[in-house]
Amino acid sequence: MTDHSVSNPGSRRVATRRKMQDKWRRSPRWKALLEAHAHTPEAVCVYCGRHHGQTWTNSKGQEKIVRLTINHTSRHLYASEELYLTWNPQYMEITCLSCNRQYERGMRPCPECLEKGKLSYILDRDAECWSCYYEKHPEERRIQQESRERFAGAVRDYNAKRAKKRRDKKTGHPCVSFRIGGVCGKSLIRSRCTFSRTKALKPAPAGCPDAVGKKARSGGLS
Repeated sequence: MTDHSVSNPGSRRVATRRKMQDKWRRSPRWKALLEAHAHTPEAVCVYCGRHHGQTWTNSKGQEKIVRLTINHTSRHLYASEELYLTWNPQYMEITCLSCNRQYERGMRPCPECLEKGKLSYILDRDAECWSCYYEKHPEERRIQQESRERFAGAVRDYNAKRAKKRRDKKTGHPCVSFRIGGVCGKSLIRSRCTFSRTKALKPAPAGCPDAVGKKARSGGLS
């Protein structure tokens, strides 16, 4: 295919439908709908309560400007351009762009964070975010932090033991070409050494013909 797009019929239908909806949102009717309902002075997001054009600071300290849009709560309104671009208060609501995106994911603002002037999203079935929950239950926060610290300590101990095992295996092998992880230093494709530490320096065919002992770097086998 010349356009490098996928050949899956379902994916092509989704891509085509998104292009069609993008075209609807570029139309004068959509812009007029926004001006009449979302970009008025009294319009507010039904979830976070912010106004169009309002300035706010996100959790990273970045200053942002709120933009309101129209959220279609019923999938049936996507059936045609006429339904999509006709104001229907029963199945349309005013939201900011952020809440509109999160709505499609089944998320909504945490009500307790909103009271504190913050904005964080939770699943629609939840009552509060984790930060608010732990603020009310400090004992649960302590247990959670201790559990994380124990897990992190276990991971560090495991990695340290693995690293020591690799170092011991390298230092215990008599050949200078033996690398950490069992890789042969003379192999261009990083093949693993197939000779044990007790047989590597023995004469071929029992040992490796290219092995060089660590105490005999000048040549030959030790």
